[in-house]
Amino acid sequence: MWIARGGEQPLSGRAATAARDGGRAESTRDLLLARFRLPARWRYWIALSLAAVALIVTAALSYRAVDRELSNVAMSRRVAVAQLAAATLSATFDRLVDVTVSLATRVRFRELVGTGKWTEAIEILRAVPKDFPFVERLFLTDAAGTLMADVPELPDVRGRSFAYRDWYKGVRSRGQPYVSPVYERAALPQLTVFAVAAPVTRPDGSTSGILVLQVRADSFLQWTGGIDVGPGGLVYVTDSIGQIAFHSKFPAQVGNRDFSTAPVVQKLRRGEQGVEIAPDPFEQEDSVSAYAPVPRYGWGVVAQQPTRTAFAEKNEQLGRLLAAYVLIFLLCGAVAYLVSRIVAQRRRAEQDLHIKAELERRVAERTARLEMVNKELESFSYSVSHDLRSPLRAVGGFAKMLEEDYADRLDEEGRRLIKVIRDNGRKMGQLIDDLLAFSRLGRKPLAVSEVDMTEQARATFAELTNGDDRTRLEMAPLPAAFGDAALLKQVWVNLLSNAVKFSGTRPQPVVEVTGSVDATENIYCVKDNGVGFDMRYYDKLFGVFQRLHSAAEFPGTGVGLAIVQRVVSRHGGRAWAEGKEGEGAAFYFALPKGGVPEDVRAHSNGTSA
Repeated sequence: MWIARGGEQPLSGRAATAARDGGRAESTRDLLLARFRLPARWRYWIALSLAAVALIVTAALSYRAVDRELSNVAMSRRVAVAQLAAATLSATFDRLVDVTVSLATRVRFRELVGTGKWTEAIEILRAVPKDFPFVERLFLTDAAGTLMADVPELPDVRGRSFAYRDWYKGVRSRGQPYVSPVYERAALPQLTVFAVAAPVTRPDGSTSGILVLQVRADSFLQWTGGIDVGPGGLVYVTDSIGQIAFHSKFPAQVGNRDFSTAPVVQKLRRGEQGVEIAPDPFEQEDSVSAYAPVPRYGWGVVAQQPTRTAFAEKNEQLGRLLAAYVLIFLLCGAVAYLVSRIVAQRRRAEQDLHIKAELERRVAERTARLEMVNKELESFSYSVSHDLRSPLRAVGGFAKMLEEDYADRLDEEGRRLIKVIRDNGRKMGQLIDDLLAFSRLGRKPLAVSEVDMTEQARATFAELTNGDDRTRLEMAPLPAAFGDAALLKQVWVNLLSNAVKFSGTRPQPVVEVTGSVDATENIYCVKDNGVGFDMRYYDKLFGVFQRLHSAAEFPGTGVGLAIVQRVVSRHGGRAWAEGKEGEGAAFYFALPKGGVPEDVRAHSNGTSA
């Protein structure tokens, strides 16, 4: 028996062979791995290339995202401009239609038209073109569309049939006020106009005539030329059949130019709104065109800017962004894969944050501008009333100078005409004051306190009569109220002044002021023994500029009762009236017994802000 040296046992022959084969296989595997293993330099460049590809892909995606975001911001600004202009135009049309309907529904005017007294009827409206400068002229037609009277009078038009006009067809088919497309009027000079027509109805509802206000498109829509769309931008307005009604850049190329086949105009006629890049129909240049329809009238507004200027700021920012990406790529190529990747991610993150913050800042600025524009629109009527004062003072001043300096050169008719000018100037001044007072009612927050209504009514009556004891006041103690003392004073001023005015024709005018309390309200009443009114026209009583008596009989502007209604409503109350012709009238208003409700006060103060 063999004994292994050193205590080791010898391997059997089969085990030794297996061990030799295993060692040989392991050596072969190591040799193959060594032969096909990439060099470290190659692995570095592959890793760096993968990092570069990843960086390029990420940069491209980020670039596209920023490009898309900046494009959306640039286009959304034009959309906001178009929507704002369309909303303004819609409100302007609403006011114009309201004016037309108010004129067509005057009681005396309807009676004259119903009896065929066309000349007398049109005389009632002779001052309308002066009061509304954008109204070129107005005229009356019979139910068949034949022109019967017009202001100002134009030769060779009376007796002509205009039944072929779109405004006639619109009124006759709908039986409602209608705003026509633009057209060239028949009378000279042939101006581009559009018409606002309203039916004049008899008590039985049948149409006795049509009142038409003819409005110059350029003067009515010229405010759109002042809208800032951006460098090279413009605004144009289309009518209901696809014609260009006004173009801020080419104001002379409007009227019967038909663009109904243009894609943007077709979408407007379908009532769609949006923004797209399309050729300019005038200059055949690609432009960003934002369009918004004018509801209920079929018109539309397009805010347009050439793409080269609309996206100039975006392209500049994207150029800087692209340059930054190129710089990052070059820097990452000079360093190791891991370091370059970390640096690239950090730089991209910082740049993304910076771009995001910049975009958020720009969006906030534009939002603030839009809010400011909305507030300016709210004060539009207030500013217009203020601006009317300067020419009115000039008219009154020059009329006074003419009367004082040239009185000896004027005959009786001349002095009478100067008096008419000054009287109408004073009426216009009073109308502006009433308009301002009416507009301020929605701006001033309520300052609620306890108001002694007895003392306030008595003091107001004393101020109105100014010591004249011809009108007798009969007043019982009135319940106190909680409200804004200054605004409630306007209620007493308007109600008591009306009572004194309309009872002044009586031999013994009497004004009676009473008050009562029920479970939830304090009720106040001002009653007079004056001329009264017909309850059939009660629905017009508290409207702005609504009068049931002529200005020749009783002076006034028709705003007083509207102010009463507004003030009482802001206090959460209600106002109403009772009357009978020749037997006087009673005007009531009720205020909440516990003061102005919190929800009404919050809404009122929030709205006024």
